[in-house]
Amino acid sequence: MSLRKFLKAAVFTVSLIIVLPLVALSWMEKALSRSENVFNTFAQLVAIVPGPVGTYLRAAYYYGVLDKCSWETHFGFGSVFTHRGARVSANVSTGMYCIIGHSTIESGVRLASRVSIPSGKRQHLDDSGQMSSGTRYERVALGRNCWVGEGAIIMADVGAGSIVSAGAVVLTDAPAETIVGGNPAKVVKTLNSSQAIQENS
Repeated sequence: MSLRKFLKAAVFTVSLIIVLPLVALSWMEKALSRSENVFNTFAQLVAIVPGPVGTYLRAAYYYGVLDKCSWETHFGFGSVFTHRGARVSANVSTGMYCIIGHSTIESGVRLASRVSIPSGKRQHLDDSGQMSSGTRYERVALGRNCWVGEGAIIMADVGAGSIVSAGAVVLTDAPAETIVGGNPAKVVKTLNSSQAIQENS
């Protein structure tokens, strides 16, 4: 382990100790009820802590409470996970004010600011397309090394190595190694692996 990674791990450990009471209360809520009020209260609390301290506290809190979350993450100021069922792999980074629901975010994904990932696109409709009194969630998946531009709304899966243009609204699955844009988003360009890496760098 490099010195830099060792220091980062040490700071993360301290951050985890600081948020441990929040993590414990969130786990108690999960064990005793189906509510996510406590989880969301603390998610909103750590979201507004500024600077590097906030970055580490958010990473530590989500490491402790999400279904899966690597410690090697960066969640920008104001960014919030709205459901504990999210799964986040290593080297994921978000900008500021991202709102993320039920999702699987693979390694190397980068979200610009104000990206929204609702829990699917049929939360208040039943199978016949009628309004439902209940809420159902669908998991949205972002493949490895995706890049999502400013203000995009992601309601369907995005394939590995793809780029979602700023302001795009993704309603149908975006294939791997493509650039998609527009509302509703459509494929603008197909990339090969080397182009996808270059576009993302």
